[in-house]
Amino acid sequence: MQLKRLHKGFTLLEMLLVLVIMGVILSLIFSYIQQQTTRMRIDRTSMQMQTILNASLAFYVVNNKWPGSIATDLQGGGFLPAGTGFTNINPYGNPYAIVSNSSAPQLFYVYTNTSNTQDTIAIAGRLPLSYVAKSSGSPPAAVPYSTCTGASPCHYVVGAVNIPGQNLNNATAVNFAGLYNSGACVPYIQCPVDATGTTMTAEIWVVPVSVSGFNDNSTNIYPISSFTGFATGPGTPGNIPVCYDATTLGGCLGPVTASSKYWRVCLSVTTPLGRASTSTNTNLPSNVTLIAFTRCRTSTENVGSGYNVSMP
Repeated sequence: MQLKRLHKGFTLLEMLLVLVIMGVILSLIFSYIQQQTTRMRIDRTSMQMQTILNASLAFYVVNNKWPGSIATDLQGGGFLPAGTGFTNINPYGNPYAIVSNSSAPQLFYVYTNTSNTQDTIAIAGRLPLSYVAKSSGSPPAAVPYSTCTGASPCHYVVGAVNIPGQNLNNATAVNFAGLYNSGACVPYIQCPVDATGTTMTAEIWVVPVSVSGFNDNSTNIYPISSFTGFATGPGTPGNIPVCYDATTLGGCLGPVTASSKYWRVCLSVTTPLGRASTSTNTNLPSNVTLIAFTRCRTSTENVGSGYNVSMP
């Protein structure tokens, strides 16, 4: 008796089951890729915004002001990579914008459009002093997350930073300006604004370090009864040529003009015969050493009693 071998194919139900399983697998793969793409966009956008904020802080430390342009000030100034090293377009295809706040100049903002409310909220949660907005602005106006609906989306994410702490100089944060002879010039410092939006006041302190003697441009040498250091400069009365005028470098010639770029540091010497004339004595500058400190004073600083001394 000859046995016949039976050959069976796939039934329609089995083929449909295989297709369903493959569809589920492909759907899971597509969903995973989409989630990873969204996460990469969120990560890259938040990283780029933080990079712009860090570069803006570095720009402020160097220039005592906020940058006005990403391309010109940050990339052109070397605070961000130029060319293809840093793109001003976010992963969603929209540009970044930077702006300072005229009503609160101590704050600086970077913002961009993500075209997606959920991504905007996710990015805002990763940045300092961040919030979401419905439109652009100078800076964009913040809105509550609860108002971000389908009919009223929040596509703008905003991050902000405050003035670097090292620029908020006070009495405990002075800067060593250098050692000088009497009559020398100390560069005038450019102060930033304080928390009220007021430009801080530039101040200088001068202290004698070494005084080796005094004569009157002749053979007469006098003992020194007392001496003190002081400075004249921008904002003080007078119409004496500025420090970089070569004809005025011989001694301490008094106040410079209000538009000057320098302070002039001076030594006042008193002898038994009275106060010495430092503006005509040419030997004095080479025989003394003065140390200068500068700082920026905030408009809200407590100045103490009515007996406080106003620095130049």
